[in-house]
Amino acid sequence: MKHIDLKTVDMNLLVALDVLLTLRSVSEAARQVGLSQSAMSHTLGRLREVFGDELLVRAGRHMVPTERARELAVPLKEALGALQAAISAPEVFEPARSRRRFALATNDYAQFVLLPPLIELLETQAPAVDLRVRELGAASPVERLASGELDLVLTLGLPEHVPETLYRRDLFQLDLVSVVRADHPGVGETLDLDTFCELSHILVSPRGDDEGVVDMTLAKIGRQRRVAVVVPHFMVAPHLVATTDYVLTTSRCVAESFAQFLPIRLLDPPLSLERGTVSMAWHPRTHRSAAHKWLRRMLEEVAEDQGLKR
Repeated sequence: MKHIDLKTVDMNLLVALDVLLTLRSVSEAARQVGLSQSAMSHTLGRLREVFGDELLVRAGRHMVPTERARELAVPLKEALGALQAAISAPEVFEPARSRRRFALATNDYAQFVLLPPLIELLETQAPAVDLRVRELGAASPVERLASGELDLVLTLGLPEHVPETLYRRDLFQLDLVSVVRADHPGVGETLDLDTFCELSHILVSPRGDDEGVVDMTLAKIGRQRRVAVVVPHFMVAPHLVATTDYVLTTSRCVAESFAQFLPIRLLDPPLSLERGTVSMAWHPRTHRSAAHKWLRRMLEEVAEDQGLKR
């Protein structure tokens, strides 16, 4: 790998490289930084000389980053963000007057539990602030947070599921219950371990795994269950339980909400399960932002007000 002396690198080149790697288009990058397309092409040529790498190569009608460019993208954006924060005046954020937009990604469970009270809070405290909610997906959110596509992610799982390169704050833990249809022929007033293992199960797995915390816990005591159905979304699972002999182990909050209009029963699981955690995760580039601190504080307030923190 070519050694580069930072003293010999024009800072404007690094800024241009960050924009090029984010947009992956010479013409769009030129418009964003206020250069002509030919000037940006010349800048890309200089960058290729500095790094001894093509950085961006044509693939059909698009440009894709080389492996070296992928290695550079996140640390470069972090470094430029830290430098910008160091030389900028302290940000002042006034929620009542702000017209900014926040993008967050999460699964349907966190949307179901947190979005209604969060939006109610925004309507009163920041009526002109817009919210864009995206699918979290199975891939790591680091690049989407680093590029600015996302401002915040809400994750559900164990703490180790959040990459170490991100900041994390836990909001609340899940209280788990097992759910069966109201007239299930094989389940009485309580659910014992043998019956639990004999039943067919529904697993909610946003990441697409075929095993969850129940399977890991059963394995520790030498037991196993049959996972008959795996679905990616929490909201569909109670409907499946209501019309089958399957059992679902899920969040009490979700189960109690659906029990109000579906013929289902809630039972204590017959084993002690590690509780998943709903956490906020964000990138270092937004860590000190007054606006982002406010958004994170709003979500903490929502979790507190809903009685989710335990």
